[in-house]
Amino acid sequence: MNRGLLWLALADLSRAWLRSGLAALAIAAAILAVAFFAGQIQFRQSEVLAGYEAAGAATFVVQLRGIADDEIDALAGSVRTLDDVRSAEAPYSGISGNIAVDTYFLVFRNEQQQEYLGARTSVLGVDQRFDLTRDYYVDFHKVNPEAPQIVLGMPLLLTAGEARPPGPQEVLVASGVTDYVGVQPGAEAIVEFVYDGGGEPIIERFDQLRLIGTFDMAGPDQGRFEPFWRFNAKGQDVLTVRAEAARIGNTSLPTIVNLELFRKFLSSVRDELARRGGGPADLPARDQLVVRATSIGSVPAAEAAVERLLQDRGLNRGCEEQRPRSFCLRLPERNNFRSALEEQNKVGRGGGFFIALLLILLAIGAAGLQVQTVLSRWRDYGILQAVGFTPGQVLGYYGSQFALVLTSGIAIAAIASLPLSTISAISLIVGAGLAAVAAGLASLPILLWPVLRPPAEVLRDTG
Repeated sequence: MNRGLLWLALADLSRAWLRSGLAALAIAAAILAVAFFAGQIQFRQSEVLAGYEAAGAATFVVQLRGIADDEIDALAGSVRTLDDVRSAEAPYSGISGNIAVDTYFLVFRNEQQQEYLGARTSVLGVDQRFDLTRDYYVDFHKVNPEAPQIVLGMPLLLTAGEARPPGPQEVLVASGVTDYVGVQPGAEAIVEFVYDGGGEPIIERFDQLRLIGTFDMAGPDQGRFEPFWRFNAKGQDVLTVRAEAARIGNTSLPTIVNLELFRKFLSSVRDELARRGGGPADLPARDQLVVRATSIGSVPAAEAAVERLLQDRGLNRGCEEQRPRSFCLRLPERNNFRSALEEQNKVGRGGGFFIALLLILLAIGAAGLQVQTVLSRWRDYGILQAVGFTPGQVLGYYGSQFALVLTSGIAIAAIASLPLSTISAISLIVGAGLAAVAAGLASLPILLWPVLRPPAEVLRDTG
């Protein structure tokens, strides 16, 4: 009986082939549209996450207090071994630590005199693992005590030269400084570290550092620096002229040197303060671990793993109280994993709206087709039930017609998608499934409408 009904359905559809064909084509077009949007949503979401991750959204910062310098190296090494961690850096920063650098270049010389141009900036000491774009984070509370205690990522974007951290005899300088001086990568730089926290300033000069690259910095303080002109006669500094009174630690714009160079200066400062016989030196200590997770989605797991490791090492969590041997995990104020996931959800919601709109239009079209079919064959419903067909068989008869049209639409969509590189097999399956569900749910109440009424009532309504 079921096979006979199927053949009857096929014969009925063949008589109305134009309407059935147009319906199948409309369903195929809807499936392709849904599949395309589904694929684009996935592609755009992946693209958004990749962009955020490239800019550092998988990074968080561990602020440390009261930890010895050599212990920080050991902590960073242990953090790097965690499963969900890709890297962990512990750079030296001179911000608000009574340390700055004067970086300058020779611009004129003869037998009697030399002239230099340069700038005073902050200083950043890094090793060869440091990522210039993703590993520089500043707590602006250190720059300005009135500012809230938030961590901001400060991408260092290469403009010329080599995109790598400097070696022991190399330096990276902001492009604003090199433009002011008029030099290019390859020039020979002089870097003077200045410590101003122990009475008379302590200065140590490092000569013949090769400028390997220049960078721009993205940050809220616009990369301020203090330019100066220096005059030297017969090997002796005679005059240094600055645009304004030099202040140490007032800008987040760094000159980037090798970590070992920074350590050499700190060692010389300790020796000099000991020679002067003063009290303990208030030297800047590293207080930051920059941890990058393996992916944006693994940041929470990486945070939990790092917190467990630090607590196992005897450190206490404390973000509000200034306690020794404590730590605080902070997400960057911008471009963190929460922002990335929220942006991904926005893309999903926007694409989902268009898919829902397409499915609603498909459902309305399928429902309209079934209404037209039911009304044109209303009498047939009553006759089939009057001669002995059960409501289930009648429903199966007309439902099989709808299923055949839907299957034809899916087949047409599958064939049409073969030459289209923008539609994948997975998105096509998703589109076909959503279209089938939407069309089926919209058509089912209309298919049930006549079969749930008594045959005599259906025939009487026809008359």
